[in-house]
Amino acid sequence: MATPGGPLAGVRVLDAAGMIAAPSACAMMADLGADVIKLEPPQGDLLRGLVTVPDGPDPWWELDNRGKRGIVVDLRTQEGRQATHRIAASCDVVVTNLTIERQSKFQLTDADLRADHPELIHVTLTGYGNSGPDQDRLGFDYTAFFSRGGVVNTMGEPGHTPPAGRPGQGDHTTSLAILSSILLALRERDLTGEGQAVSVALMHAAIWTMSSDLSVGLATGEAPAPIMRIETPSPLVGRFRCADDRWIMLTMPAEGYWEPFCAVLNRDEWLHDPRFADPETRLEHGPELMVLCDEIFASADSDVWAERLDSAGMVWGLIQNLDEVISDPQSEALGAFREVPNAEYPIRTVTPPFDLQASEVSIKGPAPRHGEHSEEILLEVGFTAREIDDLYEKGIIC
Repeated sequence: MATPGGPLAGVRVLDAAGMIAAPSACAMMADLGADVIKLEPPQGDLLRGLVTVPDGPDPWWELDNRGKRGIVVDLRTQEGRQATHRIAASCDVVVTNLTIERQSKFQLTDADLRADHPELIHVTLTGYGNSGPDQDRLGFDYTAFFSRGGVVNTMGEPGHTPPAGRPGQGDHTTSLAILSSILLALRERDLTGEGQAVSVALMHAAIWTMSSDLSVGLATGEAPAPIMRIETPSPLVGRFRCADDRWIMLTMPAEGYWEPFCAVLNRDEWLHDPRFADPETRLEHGPELMVLCDEIFASADSDVWAERLDSAGMVWGLIQNLDEVISDPQSEALGAFREVPNAEYPIRTVTPPFDLQASEVSIKGPAPRHGEHSEEILLEVGFTAREIDDLYEKGIIC
Protein backbone atom coordinates (compact mmCIF):
# COMPACT_ATOMS: atom_id res chain seq x y z
CA MET A 1 0.00 0.00 0.00
CA ALA A 2 1.33 3.42 -0.95
CA THR A 3 2.28 5.83 1.84
CA PRO A 4 -0.24 8.73 1.84
CA GLY A 5 1.49 11.77 0.39
CA GLY A 6 4.47 9.83 -0.92
CA PRO A 7 7.43 7.75 0.26
CA LEU A 8 9.09 10.77 1.93
CA ALA A 9 6.01 11.78 3.93
CA GLY A 10 7.15 12.80 7.41
CA VAL A 11 10.58 13.96 6.22
CA ARG A 12 11.24 17.66 6.64
CA VAL A 13 13.75 19.56 4.53
CA LEU A 14 15.17 23.07 4.81
CA ASP A 15 16.09 24.30 1.33
CA ALA A 16 18.63 27.03 2.04
CA ALA A 17 19.94 27.07 -1.52
CA GLY A 18 19.51 29.33 -4.54
CA MET A 19 19.16 29.02 -8.30
CA ILE A 20 18.62 25.53 -9.78
CA ALA A 21 20.51 22.33 -8.90
CA ALA A 22 19.97 22.06 -5.14
CA PRO A 23 16.42 23.53 -5.19
CA SER A 24 15.56 21.09 -7.99
CA ALA A 25 16.55 18.15 -5.78
CA CYS A 26 14.39 19.60 -3.00
CA ALA A 27 11.45 20.02 -5.43
CA MET A 28 11.67 16.32 -6.27
CA MET A 29 11.66 15.56 -2.55
CA ALA A 30 8.46 17.60 -2.28
CA ASP A 31 6.98 15.54 -5.13
CA LEU A 32 7.90 12.46 -3.07
CA GLY A 33 5.98 13.78 -0.08
CA ALA A 34 8.59 15.66 1.99
CA ASP A 35 7.70 18.92 3.73
CA VAL A 36 10.18 21.28 2.09
CA ILE A 37 10.73 24.76 3.51
CA LYS A 38 12.25 27.23 1.07
CA LEU A 39 14.45 29.80 2.85
CA GLU A 40 14.91 33.03 0.90
CA PRO A 41 16.74 36.29 1.64
CA PRO A 42 14.73 39.53 1.79
CA GLN A 43 15.64 40.36 -1.82
CA GLY A 44 14.38 36.99 -3.00
CA ASP A 45 16.04 34.03 -4.68
CA LEU A 46 17.99 34.87 -7.85
CA LEU A 47 15.80 32.44 -9.78
CA ARG A 48 12.57 34.19 -8.86
CA GLY A 49 11.41 36.26 -11.83
CA LEU A 50 14.45 35.40 -13.94
CA VAL A 51 12.26 33.98 -16.74
CA THR A 52 8.66 35.14 -16.79
CA VAL A 53 5.69 34.96 -19.11
CA PRO A 54 3.83 38.28 -19.58
CA ASP A 55 0.64 38.14 -17.49
CA GLY A 56 1.50 34.53 -16.76
CA PRO A 57 3.56 32.18 -14.64
CA ASP A 58 7.21 32.16 -13.60
CA PRO A 59 8.17 28.83 -15.22
CA TRP A 60 11.70 28.38 -13.84
CA TRP A 61 10.61 29.29 -10.33
CA GLU A 62 7.65 26.90 -10.49
CA LEU A 63 9.76 24.07 -11.91
CA ASP A 64 12.35 24.02 -9.14
CA ASN A 65 10.27 25.22 -6.18
CA ARG A 66 6.85 23.63 -6.66
CA GLY A 67 5.29 22.03 -3.62
CA LYS A 68 7.42 23.93 -1.08
CA ARG A 69 6.51 26.31 1.70
CA GLY A 70 8.36 29.60 1.80
CA ILE A 71 9.92 31.76 4.48
CA VAL A 72 12.03 34.91 4.19
CA VAL A 73 14.77 35.42 6.79
CA ASP A 74 17.57 37.98 6.90
CA LEU A 75 20.61 35.86 7.76
CA ARG A 76 22.73 38.99 8.16
CA THR A 77 21.17 39.47 11.60
CA GLN A 78 21.80 37.37 14.71
CA GLU A 79 18.07 37.00 15.29
CA GLY A 80 17.62 35.78 11.72
CA ARG A 81 20.35 33.19 12.19
CA GLN A 82 18.80 32.06 15.47
CA ALA A 83 15.41 31.67 13.80
CA THR A 84 16.99 29.65 11.02
CA HIS A 85 18.69 27.39 13.57
CA ARG A 86 15.34 26.68 15.20
CA ILE A 87 13.84 25.79 11.83
CA ALA A 88 16.82 23.58 10.98
CA ALA A 89 16.47 21.81 14.34
CA SER A 90 12.98 20.71 13.28
CA CYS A 91 14.27 19.26 10.01
CA ASP A 92 15.74 15.97 8.88
CA VAL A 93 17.75 17.49 6.04
CA VAL A 94 19.31 20.89 5.37
CA VAL A 95 20.41 21.64 1.80
CA THR A 96 22.53 24.64 0.84
CA ASN A 97 24.78 25.85 -1.94
CA LEU A 98 26.37 28.62 0.11
CA THR A 99 30.16 28.55 0.04
CA ILE A 100 31.83 27.27 3.19
CA GLU A 101 32.90 30.84 3.92
CA ARG A 102 29.30 32.08 3.76
CA GLN A 103 28.03 29.09 5.70
CA SER A 104 30.49 30.04 8.46
CA LYS A 105 29.42 33.68 8.29
CA PHE A 106 25.75 32.74 8.67
CA GLN A 107 26.45 29.89 11.14
CA LEU A 108 25.00 27.27 8.78
CA THR A 109 27.93 24.85 8.58
CA ASP A 110 27.59 21.17 9.33
CA ALA A 111 29.32 21.76 12.67
CA ASP A 112 26.99 24.65 13.53
CA LEU A 113 23.76 22.79 12.81
CA ARG A 114 24.65 19.25 13.85
CA ALA A 115 26.36 20.06 17.16
CA ASP A 116 23.11 19.63 19.10
CA HIS A 117 21.33 17.59 16.40
CA PRO A 118 23.62 14.76 15.26
CA GLU A 119 20.72 13.11 13.45
CA LEU A 120 20.58 15.99 10.94
CA ILE A 121 21.73 15.42 7.35
CA HIS A 122 23.62 18.48 6.07
CA VAL A 123 24.02 18.72 2.28
CA THR A 124 26.30 21.15 0.49
CA LEU A 125 26.35 21.68 -3.26
CA THR A 126 29.53 23.29 -4.60
CA GLY A 127 31.03 23.95 -7.99
CA TYR A 128 34.27 22.11 -7.32
CA GLY A 129 34.08 20.32 -3.96
CA ASN A 130 35.13 21.06 -0.39
CA SER A 131 38.86 20.50 -0.81
CA GLY A 132 41.59 21.16 -3.35
CA PRO A 133 42.86 24.33 -5.01
CA ASP A 134 39.42 25.40 -6.28
CA GLN A 135 37.30 24.62 -3.26
CA ASP A 136 36.40 28.31 -2.84
CA ARG A 137 35.84 29.02 -6.54
CA LEU A 138 32.28 29.94 -7.46
CA GLY A 139 30.74 27.89 -10.23
CA PHE A 140 27.54 27.58 -12.23
CA ASP A 141 26.70 24.65 -14.45
CA TYR A 142 28.11 26.42 -17.54
CA THR A 143 31.50 26.76 -15.86
CA ALA A 144 31.91 23.90 -13.38
CA PHE A 145 29.83 21.27 -15.21
CA PHE A 146 29.98 21.98 -18.93
CA SER A 147 33.38 23.64 -19.18
CA ARG A 148 35.60 22.34 -16.38
CA GLY A 149 34.00 18.89 -16.52
CA GLY A 150 34.90 18.43 -20.19
CA VAL A 151 31.34 18.18 -21.47
CA VAL A 152 31.45 21.08 -23.94
CA ASN A 153 34.72 19.88 -25.45
CA THR A 154 33.10 16.63 -26.58
CA MET A 155 30.14 18.36 -28.23
CA GLY A 156 30.21 19.64 -31.77
CA GLU A 157 33.12 19.16 -34.16
CA PRO A 158 36.82 19.91 -33.60
CA GLY A 159 38.02 23.35 -34.66
CA HIS A 160 34.55 24.88 -34.41
CA THR A 161 33.24 27.28 -31.78
CA PRO A 162 32.36 25.27 -28.65
CA PRO A 163 28.58 24.91 -28.45
CA ALA A 164 26.76 26.44 -25.52
CA GLY A 165 24.71 24.21 -23.29
CA ARG A 166 21.18 25.17 -22.44
CA PRO A 167 20.28 26.66 -19.05
CA GLY A 168 19.92 24.15 -16.25
CA GLN A 169 21.11 21.05 -18.12
CA GLY A 170 24.07 20.48 -15.83
CA ASP A 171 22.07 21.64 -12.82
CA HIS A 172 19.23 19.20 -13.37
CA THR A 173 21.66 16.35 -14.00
CA THR A 174 23.41 17.22 -10.74
CA SER A 175 20.09 17.46 -8.90
CA LEU A 176 19.66 13.71 -9.35
CA ALA A 177 23.02 13.16 -7.63
CA ILE A 178 21.89 15.41 -4.77
CA LEU A 179 18.59 13.56 -4.44
CA SER A 180 20.20 10.11 -4.48
CA SER A 181 22.83 11.15 -1.90
CA ILE A 182 20.10 12.44 0.42
CA LEU A 183 18.11 9.23 0.10
CA LEU A 184 21.23 7.19 0.89
CA ALA A 185 21.99 9.36 3.93
CA LEU A 186 18.41 8.92 5.16
CA ARG A 187 18.78 5.15 4.76
CA GLU A 188 22.09 5.22 6.65
CA ARG A 189 20.39 7.17 9.41
CA ASP A 190 17.67 4.52 9.60
CA LEU A 191 20.44 1.98 10.32
CA THR A 192 22.63 4.03 12.67
CA GLY A 193 20.51 6.85 14.05
CA GLU A 194 23.20 9.31 12.95
CA GLY A 195 23.07 12.01 10.31
CA GLN A 196 26.08 13.10 8.32
CA ALA A 197 27.55 15.77 6.06
CA VAL A 198 27.02 15.22 2.33
CA SER A 199 28.86 17.04 -0.45
CA VAL A 200 27.98 17.12 -4.15
CA ALA A 201 29.97 19.05 -6.77
CA LEU A 202 28.86 20.15 -10.23
CA MET A 203 32.27 19.24 -11.64
CA HIS A 204 32.11 15.71 -10.20
CA ALA A 205 28.62 15.23 -11.63
CA ALA A 206 30.01 16.22 -15.03
CA ILE A 207 32.91 13.78 -14.63
CA TRP A 208 30.41 11.00 -13.92
CA THR A 209 28.37 12.09 -16.95
CA MET A 210 31.52 11.74 -19.09
CA SER A 211 32.70 8.56 -17.35
CA SER A 212 32.56 6.27 -20.42
CA ASP A 213 35.09 8.39 -22.31
CA LEU A 214 37.07 9.14 -19.17
CA SER A 215 37.37 5.44 -18.33
CA VAL A 216 39.07 4.93 -21.71
CA GLY A 217 41.43 7.81 -20.95
CA LEU A 218 42.26 6.33 -17.56
CA ALA A 219 43.00 2.95 -19.13
CA THR A 220 44.99 4.13 -22.17
CA GLY A 221 46.38 7.51 -21.16
CA GLU A 222 44.44 9.24 -23.94
CA ALA A 223 40.73 9.95 -23.74
CA PRO A 224 38.65 9.94 -26.94
CA ALA A 225 38.59 13.31 -28.65
CA PRO A 226 35.72 14.82 -30.67
CA ILE A 227 35.72 13.99 -34.38
CA MET A 228 34.14 15.40 -37.50
CA ARG A 229 30.77 13.87 -38.32
CA ILE A 230 32.16 12.54 -41.58
CA GLU A 231 34.76 10.62 -39.56
CA THR A 232 32.10 8.61 -37.71
CA PRO A 233 33.49 5.03 -37.53
CA SER A 234 30.30 3.53 -38.96
CA PRO A 235 27.10 4.90 -40.48
CA LEU A 236 25.28 2.56 -38.11
CA VAL A 237 26.05 5.09 -35.38
CA GLY A 238 25.79 8.19 -37.54
CA ARG A 239 23.50 11.16 -38.04
CA PHE A 240 22.16 12.21 -41.42
CA ARG A 241 20.26 15.09 -42.99
CA CYS A 242 17.14 14.15 -44.95
CA ALA A 243 15.62 15.91 -47.97
CA ASP A 244 13.29 17.94 -45.71
CA ASP A 245 16.29 19.25 -43.71
CA ARG A 246 15.39 17.06 -40.73
CA TRP A 247 18.17 15.06 -39.09
CA ILE A 248 17.96 11.48 -37.93
CA MET A 249 20.27 9.69 -35.51
CA LEU A 250 21.17 6.03 -35.92
CA THR A 251 22.52 3.98 -33.02
CA MET A 252 23.10 0.34 -33.97
CA PRO A 253 26.53 -0.78 -32.73
CA ALA A 254 25.88 -4.50 -33.31
CA GLU A 255 27.18 -6.00 -36.57
CA GLY A 256 23.87 -7.77 -37.14
CA TYR A 257 22.31 -4.49 -38.23
CA TRP A 258 24.59 -4.06 -41.24
CA GLU A 259 22.72 -6.33 -43.64
CA PRO A 260 19.22 -4.91 -42.97
CA PHE A 261 20.70 -1.41 -43.06
CA CYS A 262 22.01 -2.06 -46.57
CA ALA A 263 18.56 -3.33 -47.54
CA VAL A 264 16.87 -0.17 -46.19
CA LEU A 265 19.23 1.95 -48.31
CA ASN A 266 18.71 -0.38 -51.29
CA ARG A 267 22.44 -1.08 -51.39
CA ASP A 268 22.67 -4.85 -51.11
CA GLU A 269 25.83 -4.71 -53.20
CA TRP A 270 27.66 -3.22 -50.22
CA LEU A 271 27.48 -6.63 -48.57
CA HIS A 272 29.97 -7.91 -51.16
CA ASP A 273 32.00 -4.75 -51.61
CA PRO A 274 35.50 -5.43 -50.17
CA ARG A 275 35.61 -1.86 -48.85
CA PHE A 276 32.59 -2.48 -46.60
CA ALA A 277 32.66 -6.25 -46.03
CA ASP A 278 33.40 -6.12 -42.28
CA PRO A 279 33.70 -3.57 -39.48
CA GLU A 280 37.46 -3.18 -39.96
CA THR A 281 37.25 -2.33 -43.67
CA ARG A 282 34.24 -0.06 -43.06
CA LEU A 283 36.29 1.80 -40.46
CA GLU A 284 39.15 2.14 -42.93
CA HIS A 285 36.79 3.54 -45.58
CA GLY A 286 34.53 5.36 -43.07
CA PRO A 287 34.51 8.87 -44.61
CA GLU A 288 33.88 7.42 -48.05
CA LEU A 289 30.96 5.37 -46.76
CA MET A 290 29.53 8.34 -44.86
CA VAL A 291 29.52 10.46 -48.02
CA LEU A 292 27.62 7.74 -49.86
CA CYS A 293 25.09 7.48 -47.04
CA ASP A 294 24.72 11.28 -46.94
CA GLU A 295 23.71 11.26 -50.60
CA ILE A 296 21.17 8.48 -50.06
CA PHE A 297 19.52 9.97 -46.97
CA ALA A 298 19.32 13.36 -48.71
CA SER A 299 17.17 11.78 -51.42
CA ALA A 300 14.03 11.35 -49.30
CA ASP A 301 12.17 13.11 -46.50
CA SER A 302 12.51 12.04 -42.88
CA ASP A 303 9.01 10.49 -42.76
CA VAL A 304 9.97 8.21 -45.64
CA TRP A 305 13.09 7.10 -43.81
CA ALA A 306 11.09 6.68 -40.61
CA GLU A 307 8.83 4.14 -42.28
CA ARG A 308 11.73 2.28 -43.90
CA LEU A 309 13.86 2.18 -40.76
CA ASP A 310 10.97 1.08 -38.56
CA SER A 311 9.91 -1.66 -40.97
CA ALA A 312 13.43 -3.08 -40.82
CA GLY A 313 13.68 -2.89 -37.01
CA MET A 314 16.40 -0.26 -37.04
CA VAL A 315 17.26 1.74 -33.90
CA TRP A 316 16.99 5.42 -34.74
CA GLY A 317 15.52 8.70 -33.56
CA LEU A 318 14.36 11.93 -35.15
CA ILE A 319 16.32 14.87 -33.77
CA GLN A 320 13.44 16.93 -32.40
CA ASN A 321 13.19 20.52 -31.31
CA LEU A 322 11.75 21.24 -27.85
CA ASP A 323 8.30 22.21 -29.15
CA GLU A 324 8.13 18.75 -30.71
CA VAL A 325 9.20 17.16 -27.43
CA ILE A 326 6.31 18.94 -25.68
CA SER A 327 3.78 17.70 -28.25
CA ASP A 328 5.29 14.21 -28.62
CA PRO A 329 2.66 11.60 -27.67
CA GLN A 330 5.40 9.57 -26.02
CA SER A 331 6.06 12.48 -23.66
CA GLU A 332 2.40 12.30 -22.73
CA ALA A 333 2.63 8.53 -22.22
CA LEU A 334 5.63 9.05 -19.93
CA GLY A 335 3.73 11.57 -17.84
CA ALA A 336 6.63 13.96 -18.44
CA PHE A 337 4.48 17.08 -18.01
CA ARG A 338 1.85 17.73 -15.36
CA GLU A 339 -0.34 20.64 -14.27
CA VAL A 340 0.75 22.47 -11.13
CA PRO A 341 -2.30 22.36 -8.86
CA ASN A 342 -3.61 25.55 -7.28
CA ALA A 343 -1.16 27.76 -9.19
CA GLU A 344 -1.97 31.44 -9.66
CA TYR A 345 -1.67 30.98 -13.42
CA PRO A 346 -2.36 27.72 -15.26
CA ILE A 347 0.99 26.04 -15.84
CA ARG A 348 2.33 22.64 -16.75
CA THR A 349 5.82 21.72 -15.64
CA VAL A 350 8.26 18.82 -15.93
CA THR A 351 8.04 15.77 -13.67
CA PRO A 352 10.96 13.75 -12.22
CA PRO A 353 12.41 11.16 -14.61
CA PHE A 354 11.20 8.14 -12.65
CA ASP A 355 7.91 6.40 -11.97
CA LEU A 356 7.33 4.49 -8.73
CA GLN A 357 4.47 2.12 -9.51
CA ALA A 358 3.45 1.58 -5.87
CA SER A 359 4.18 5.07 -4.51
CA GLU A 360 2.60 8.48 -4.77
CA VAL A 361 4.83 10.83 -6.73
CA SER A 362 3.02 14.02 -7.65
CA ILE A 363 3.33 17.79 -7.80
CA LYS A 364 1.78 18.84 -4.52
CA GLY A 365 1.22 22.53 -5.23
CA PRO A 366 2.71 25.73 -6.63
CA ALA A 367 5.97 27.38 -5.64
CA PRO A 368 5.60 29.69 -2.66
CA ARG A 369 5.11 33.41 -2.93
CA HIS A 370 7.81 35.53 -1.32
CA GLY A 371 7.51 34.88 2.43
CA GLU A 372 4.12 33.20 2.00
CA HIS A 373 4.46 30.83 4.96
CA SER A 374 6.85 32.72 7.25
CA GLU A 375 4.44 33.09 10.17
CA GLU A 376 3.10 29.55 9.80
CA ILE A 377 6.57 28.01 9.90
CA LEU A 378 7.76 30.09 12.86
CA LEU A 379 4.69 29.14 14.87
CA GLU A 380 5.44 25.48 14.17
CA VAL A 381 8.95 25.78 15.63
CA GLY A 382 7.79 27.46 18.83
CA PHE A 383 7.79 31.20 18.22
CA THR A 384 5.00 33.15 19.88
CA ALA A 385 2.81 35.55 17.93
CA ARG A 386 4.46 38.48 19.75
CA GLU A 387 7.96 37.24 18.84
CA ILE A 388 6.92 36.88 15.21
CA ASP A 389 5.43 40.39 15.13
CA ASP A 390 8.72 41.70 16.53
CA LEU A 391 10.69 39.96 13.77
CA TYR A 392 8.36 41.44 11.15
CA GLU A 393 8.75 44.94 12.62
CA LYS A 394 12.54 44.65 12.55
CA GLY A 395 12.49 43.44 8.94
CA ILE A 396 14.21 40.18 9.92
CA ILE A 397 11.43 38.15 8.33
CA CYS A 398 9.04 39.03 5.55
